[in-house]
Amino acid sequence: MKIQVEAAREADQELVDALGRLLPQLSRSARPLDAPALARVLACDTNRTTVSLLSGLLMEQALEPAREAGARAVDLTSRPDREAVNRLYERLGFQRRGSTVYRYPIEE
Repeated sequence: MKIQVEAAREADQELVDALGRLLPQLSRSARPLDAPALARVLACDTNRTTVSLLSGLLMEQALEPAREAGARAVDLTSRPDREAVNRLYERLGFQRRGSTVYRYPIEE
């Protein structure tokens, strides 16, 4: 199986719909993003949006741009009650921090 991860560059309806399906799985309080709101997110230089469905393999691919950009670490947050995904992050090499923030150290 070949998996390709691409940075989102345009707020087309396919991406709006995909995020509409994804956001409720990530947060019960997140409001859906419409195309103009998503376009603002994509236009921000500090944001990189990656849409993925296959967790472990895609997470590995999603970390690659950070490595290439010279990042020292990648942080993410996850609610403590999301036990399965928290175990996945740890298996991938993220290290639990006091606030259940994980850091993936990118070797120098």
